[in-house]
Amino acid sequence: MFRLSCKIEIKAAAGGKVWTFDKVNSVEIVRDMEVLTGTCTIKLPKKSKWQGESSNPIKRGDVVTVSLGYDDKNVVAFRGYATTIGAKTPIAISCEDEMWALKNKPATKKAYKNATIEQILKDQKLSCKIKVLGEQSLGAYRVNTDTVAALLNAWKEQGIRSFFRYDSDGTPTLYCGVIFEKLGDRVQVFSNRLNIINDDALNVQSAADVKLKVKAISLDAFNKKVKAEVGDADGEVRTLHAYGKTQAELKAWATQELKRLKRDGLTGSFETFGAYLVDKLDSVGVIIDDVKMGVYQVKKNTITYSASGYRQNIEIGNRMDGGSKV
Repeated sequence: MFRLSCKIEIKAAAGGKVWTFDKVNSVEIVRDMEVLTGTCTIKLPKKSKWQGESSNPIKRGDVVTVSLGYDDKNVVAFRGYATTIGAKTPIAISCEDEMWALKNKPATKKAYKNATIEQILKDQKLSCKIKVLGEQSLGAYRVNTDTVAALLNAWKEQGIRSFFRYDSDGTPTLYCGVIFEKLGDRVQVFSNRLNIINDDALNVQSAADVKLKVKAISLDAFNKKVKAEVGDADGEVRTLHAYGKTQAELKAWATQELKRLKRDGLTGSFETFGAYLVDKLDSVGVIIDDVKMGVYQVKKNTITYSASGYRQNIEIGNRMDGGSKV
């Protein structure tokens, strides 16, 4: 039987002193491609020792690294910063990923005649790695937000999602884009006869049954609206906003979004063990009762760790195989 193991490392932002723990009451980590900020909540045991300190020395902005696993074969599950420290015991430490640094980084304000996501991000002179998938032209654009994170949040209204994801070498990388295609050929397979603990939240969906309409709206240089609509007339409405796009460009963009949301296959989530930790945009194959149900992109993963076990609750998004093979 596997033994749970962990390592929590907290490094002081001022002075660089490091505190480490190999026991926790619980950890919860949320990786979600629909929100800017990844989060982690750590609850320490009541009798935690602060290695030379008489009381809890953790401060806002201290660097936090959480590694989780079995039999001391731990994998980094979270890197980020402490944001709030609870006053009660057991002490709860709330953390945010690298997006916290961008919430504190002033935005470089600049006007563009024809901007792209990549160019704007380069002009912000970020210290992190950046990957833009599905290049999005914003047309005439002016950066006027106070922080870089506020800029990324403003892009969400245009269907441009931004988040940090761990690359294969463990480096947190900022991903931005509208459509996120398959990143590689590696597929982690999950089966309810092997490593799926609970599949009750998985459902079968037919694209024909999804009623959806996507509206795209753009403002031109004279503040005049240009509009395009695709999808079902009586469907649920999703609205995208842009600047400086032609009607043809808007229609192509709305069609992309419709394709992302309307598909055959599975929807929902399943629970599995902590082994083979997955991240946003990873590809997972799902097998139910020996039937291959397809390959899907990970939309969200909620990771929990405590004395009762190490678990992942994986919510699936886009279907990546276009067929029925895993």
